Amino acid sequence: MTFEEIKTAILTLNSEDQKRLITEVIPQIWQKACTDETCLLKMRELVDEETVKGYREQHMDGI
Repeated sequence: MTFEEIKTAILTLNSEDQKRLITEVIPQIWQKACTDETCLLKMRELVDEETVKGYREQHMDGI
C-alpha cells in the first residue's frame, strides 16, 4: 500500500478504530518514527495544554 492509500483508509475508519490506532499502533512506532526535533515538536503541539483543556473541563479533570 502507498502512504496515500493508508491515509485514506485511516480517515475512513470509524472513530473507535481511529482511537485504537492512536492508542495501540502509534506507541509501537513512536520511538522508531519520531527521532528528530521537528517530529517531537509536532507531537507536543498535538497534545499541548490548550488542546486538552476543553476535554479536561468537559470531564471535570477525571473526577
